Amino acid sequence: MSSLEDAVAVLACFSLEEPALTQAELTRRVRRPKATISRVMRTLRESGILEFEPTRRLYSPGIRLFELGQICRSNHDFLDMVQKRLEDICRIGRHTGYISVFDGTQMVALRIVRGSSPLAIAAVPGHRMPLHATSSGRAMLALLSDQEWRDRVPDPLPFVSPNSPLDHDALLERIQKIRKTGRSSASSETLHGVASQGIALRDPESGEIIGIAVSYPESMATDELKQMISDLLNQMKSELTRRGTRPDLPFDRQLQALEVHGEL
Repeated sequence: MSSLEDAVAVLACFSLEEPALTQAELTRRVRRPKATISRVMRTLRESGILEFEPTRRLYSPGIRLFELGQICRSNHDFLDMVQKRLEDICRIGRHTGYISVFDGTQMVALRIVRGSSPLAIAAVPGHRMPLHATSSGRAMLALLSDQEWRDRVPDPLPFVSPNSPLDHDALLERIQKIRKTGRSSASSETLHGVASQGIALRDPESGEIIGIAVSYPESMATDELKQMISDLLNQMKSELTRRGTRPDLPFDRQLQALEVHGEL
């Protein structure tokens, strides 16, 4: 077992019911040599991950874990907000939405919002896709500097579809277009016969880049549908980044206004 695995095993012993434990108890539960646990505990204590109360000789989660927990909570708060807005879009647009984040050289779907269309695109959370061959993946890359996205995607690019960028120069051309127009789309790339539109934005607290996409069968991709999805996604991005929208008008009211004026 590695030192990292030992540390994870130690941290897993703490709970709301048992927020503080002695080193002897931790050694018993982890079933590792006393010297090994002592070394791990010293490292965790010095890094602020664990705190030590000398009177009762108890260890408990430290301030660094609290800080990391705040980051996690912030991310989930923002994701909940993103999902709520995406649910509104999928309710009106009737197609499937995805919320994704970077996962190495790929992107992974964290949350999926089902649309009411009988031709919904099937996928599950945890599904991974190549960044360069999806609408939201390219939108995510467009938020990075040219050097940052080149470091993130493989070179050469793996072949996905003739409709996907085949090399870095072709990907750069797509990225520059996204930066200029704010629009990112895909057609018959990771799935034949499936089209999508995507956007990306940063979590204002953590800075993490989040990709949002709505996919639909190409057979249903009328100009009206594509324009509607584009308008909804752009409205969502503006509202979440607090640019170009009325802060006193909730997103669902903005959507209702668009519907009333025949813009959706």
